[in-house]
This record gives sequence, C-alpha cells and structure tokens, in this order.
Amino acid sequence: MQTLGERLQEARQRLGVTIREAAEFTKIRTDYLQAMEANQFESIPLADVYKRGFVKVYAKYLRLDDEKAAADFNSHHSLRAARRPLDGGAEEAAEGQAEETASPVALNRDTLIYGVLGLGIVVLLIWAVFR
Repeated sequence: MQTLGERLQEARQRLGVTIREAAEFTKIRTDYLQAMEANQFESIPLADVYKRGFVKVYAKYLRLDDEKAAADFNSHHSLRAARRPLDGGAEEAAEGQAEETASPVALNRDTLIYGVLGLGIVVLLIWAVFR
C-alpha cells in the first residue's frame, strides 16, 4: 500500500509538474512539498492543522481527493496530541487525590482592550468629579 507521500509524488509526476511549479501555484514552500512527498511530515516545523491544510491544498492541486488525503494524514502523521488527555492531572484526580487548581483567566485581545477602555473611563469619571 502506498504512503500518502508516495501518492502525492506519483500524482505530481503523472501531471508532469515540477516541485517548483507546484510551489508557485499552491504557495506552499518547496521544502514543505518535498517533505510531504518524502512522507516526512514531522520535519515541517508547523502545527498539524497547517500541515493538514497544506496536504489538502496540494492534493486538490494534484487532482486527488483532498478529504481522503487529509484523513490519511490524520491517521498516519498526526502528532500524538489526540491520544493524550487534555488535562495532565486527570489521572491523579481519578485516583482520588485532592488537587488544587486555580481558575485561569482567559485574557485575549478583546478582553484587554475592553479592560483598558473601562479603566480609562473610570479614571476620567473620577477626574471629572474631583477636579
């Protein structure tokens, strides 16, 4: 059975396209395309979500089933993150050990902007009252 990389390379060669031409059309770096064709997805220094997207774009360009290619990537090349528990302390909690956890505050860009604006309004109100 062929690997995903072998299928990608075979499809590219069947179409008579060079790696450089494929890179120019798909806007995927040539070294990433070479790594995908060599089935060395771990050498691409990106998160799996980007690699999966690249596989889909490249497969579609090569006139292959992009969903099947993405599924093959998921089953054979995805990092072990999907198999790890999300909470590293879940095993300890399951064993009945007391675990202290602090509730993390989700601080994203919007929250920060609204917080700074709110603080500015409060400062302006205090200034207006006591001037």
